[in-house]
Amino acid sequence: MSPTSLRDTFLAQVVDLLRETFEGGLPGQGTQYLDHSSGIRSTLRSLTAEQASRRFEGHPSIVAHVRHMNFHLRVTSEWILGDHSRRDWAQSFEPQSVSAEEWPKLLQELEASRQELVRVIESLTPERFAEEGGAIGATAHLAYHLGAIRQVMHRAIKP
Repeated sequence: MSPTSLRDTFLAQVVDLLRETFEGGLPGQGTQYLDHSSGIRSTLRSLTAEQASRRFEGHPSIVAHVRHMNFHLRVTSEWILGDHSRRDWAQSFEPQSVSAEEWPKLLQELEASRQELVRVIESLTPERFAEEGGAIGATAHLAYHLGAIRQVMHRAIKP
């Protein structure tokens, strides 16, 4: 198999794993690790801005996790493209609340950042794709925050 074929095969797997992380499993198909309706998108769409803004015992709100995931996706794309400047990772969780008008916009920004990362990794040569690890770390990072959100969510949805 040629390097390009290997890259294309692995890229398809990476993009599908990232898709599953956001969307959950496809109807009628198995999944790599999520239940069918437990992706980032469906999890977050089930919450109001007020619920997503709640904090418990000093832990980050769901909004904070979403802001951080968006930041992480953008920084991953920028890093791959050569911008290795320092970032304020702690600040990426702020502000930890949103209004009802801001919530859907924040979710749209998250989706746009995902699409940009896919565009960036799809543009890489086989060698660069391998050097960047196919952005697998970004998907693992998203999975961690999805789990954290789903843990907080059970408390956030209670009146």
